[in-house]
Amino acid sequence: MKKVYIVGIGVGNKCFMHQKSIVSIEKSECLIGTKRMLDTFSYLNKETFESISAKEIYDYINNDNHNIFSVLVSGDVGFYSISKKLTEMLMENEQIEIENIAAVSSVQYFCSKLNLSWDGMKLVSAHGRNINIISNVMFNKKVFLLTGGEFKPNDICEILTSKGLGNLLVSVGENLSYENERIIEDSASNIAKMNFESLAVMIIQNHEALDLSVGLNSIKDSEFITGSSPMTKSEVRTISVSKLNLKNDSVVYDIGAGTGSVSIETALRLSNGSVYAIEKNEDAILLIKKNIEKFKAYNIEIIKNVAPDGLEILPKPDSVFIGGSSGNLNKIIEAILKKNPFVNLVINTITLENLNESLLCMEKYKFNDVEIINVAISKAKKAGSYNMMMGQNPIYIISGRGSGSN
Repeated sequence: MKKVYIVGIGVGNKCFMHQKSIVSIEKSECLIGTKRMLDTFSYLNKETFESISAKEIYDYINNDNHNIFSVLVSGDVGFYSISKKLTEMLMENEQIEIENIAAVSSVQYFCSKLNLSWDGMKLVSAHGRNINIISNVMFNKKVFLLTGGEFKPNDICEILTSKGLGNLLVSVGENLSYENERIIEDSASNIAKMNFESLAVMIIQNHEALDLSVGLNSIKDSEFITGSSPMTKSEVRTISVSKLNLKNDSVVYDIGAGTGSVSIETALRLSNGSVYAIEKNEDAILLIKKNIEKFKAYNIEIIKNVAPDGLEILPKPDSVFIGGSSGNLNKIIEAILKKNPFVNLVINTITLENLNESLLCMEKYKFNDVEIINVAISKAKKAGSYNMMMGQNPIYIISGRGSGSN
């Protein structure tokens, strides 16, 4: 049997490693990790193998003649670490015994330096991963980020500032635990103007973060800021949004967004997703911006265009709502199916002509689970001492899912 210790070396400085880690490293015959990590223990004169690839490390351990190994990993073994993948691989080999050894993680160290509790903090990594920064900040009062690659702290703060969140308090930590440690606390708008190394950590605080339960509520029509642009009414909106089959990380297009009512209700259900509101009318775009600010739905991106123009540069949609097509329905559906052949599609229309076109498109592009709903809403209105039911225009709600056959 071979013994493999996967040792978290913590924030970096050896003085923050506990005795169990040191003892395990000292009794190992071979040390594996990056050059920086291995140099810390060069005084032990151990055999070393330099790698950060789980597959390379597994193959080396499997084929090497040594019996006791220590794989050195940055931070804690359970926090965005190579340990996860390496442990899974090593566990498949019955001739290898594994032990993961915990360490002081960057989030623990950084919060202690800031005298800040990390209870309830959302922990995410932007290092080599695609993450939705805005939605995380929208729905969490404290977000801890491991930065890296194209997402340096100043880049992330530029995104926050562009979304109207430049006033948020941001803390950035570089070279934590080392002599050249640097910790800065300032507004996101100010940090956006600074320069940082790619591998840093940051904490974003949003004291006005939304509770996740906000997405469970239906918004009254009277709560929206409205003008002359069309707005999907509350009951129709509720049905239509439910037919989008949303997940918390969905990417959604709202085509012909109008006042943005569908965009808002959708965005508030996406704790890790985003909405692209496509609208051609300048007055409507101003209304959408005002409603975004009112409801703090910062995970909405406004696209001024006439669909399908502009769709090609957007991320692949999981769901698409079409409230207005400007006569381009066939071209819009063709464009979104090219991006995602299995897209969830919901169309609202009030005319029989558009209903007919919608059904022809559903048939042409072989949509599955096609459903047609006619909604006629009447609401009571006071007339003296009486209540009279006042009818709204009947709405057709057509929904379906791409079959992947196009």
